Amino acid sequence: SDFVVRHRKPIVIIALLLFIPFSIAQNKTSVYYTLFDSLPSDLPAIVGTAKMKEDFDMATTHFVILDDSVEGYQVADIVDQIEQEKGITSVVAYEKFLGGGIPEEFIPQSVKDIFQSGGKKMFVVSTSVKPGTPGMTTQLENINRIIKQYDPGAMVAGEGAMTQDLITVADHDFANVSVTSILVVFVIIALVEKSLSLPFVLIAVIELAVFINLGLPHYLGQSLPFIAPICISTIQLGATVDYAILMTTRYKAERLNGEDKKKAVMTALRTSAPSIIVSGMGLFAATFGVALYSNIDIVGSMCMLMARGAIISVVLVLLVLPALLILCDGVICKTTHGMRHLSGMKKQEVSL
Repeated sequence: SDFVVRHRKPIVIIALLLFIPFSIAQNKTSVYYTLFDSLPSDLPAIVGTAKMKEDFDMATTHFVILDDSVEGYQVADIVDQIEQEKGITSVVAYEKFLGGGIPEEFIPQSVKDIFQSGGKKMFVVSTSVKPGTPGMTTQLENINRIIKQYDPGAMVAGEGAMTQDLITVADHDFANVSVTSILVVFVIIALVEKSLSLPFVLIAVIELAVFINLGLPHYLGQSLPFIAPICISTIQLGATVDYAILMTTRYKAERLNGEDKKKAVMTALRTSAPSIIVSGMGLFAATFGVALYSNIDIVGSMCMLMARGAIISVVLVLLVLPALLILCDGVICKTTHGMRHLSGMKKQEVSL
């Protein structure tokens, strides 16, 4: 506690310097969206799939669906344009193999029903581009641009399109979940501490811990399952903000009992540190073992992030939060119910 009080300014400066690179890095951390990537490579199903891709040149498949009002020659034009796209390996379309030399009445109805039914036409596009990659995003955008010139209601289905939809939904959810969780925690802290400034201080410390936790994979060259950032940003905030509340509550009590800001923070840190360390190490121990044991990446990554996040949060709460409480003491006193009379007063004046 004495070290933190004496070095409060350098600690806050270091925290501010860390905030910028890690807030940027956590947005750049690579994530993947396909389930196969999270499974062990020696799993029989994964081994079999890899073997089939190698032996039979399996590829990602798109199903292009058009209105049956689109003429055959227009479908042929669409197919020709799609075949020119990078990564396309084959296109199977009724209009393509029928050609102009085979009368349509010679084609069995069962074959027609495969490609045209219920007022819609369909053809199949195979591609070597992996789902959930920037290349797939570009390819889908180009295919949609081509087909919508002929049919505004046309659509692309299949694994690649489904994964692209998942990316869009996940990115949208991540932004909404992060904002919502921060607002809810802000309101809870404001009501519990009866303060307008303390929620900003506490959430800033925990969010820095979240940024560091999610930003480290970017600097380490690691890729995370897409669900990890969404869950960890809220789990770490909710699971570790109580460390900050514990220390802040004791700091308020000491200030209201007449201690000056430095002694109040020292007492709060000295008395709260054991509970915070035990709680943080408990969360670390409960998740780190699973992270080491599990060979399913989506499970291991989540547990490793929770374990590492617990340690990072404990370190920041024990170092950065006390320093901020001292430096922001004047603002805290002015904006916290029951502490306004402490603003600018010395200990002797409060005691009197």
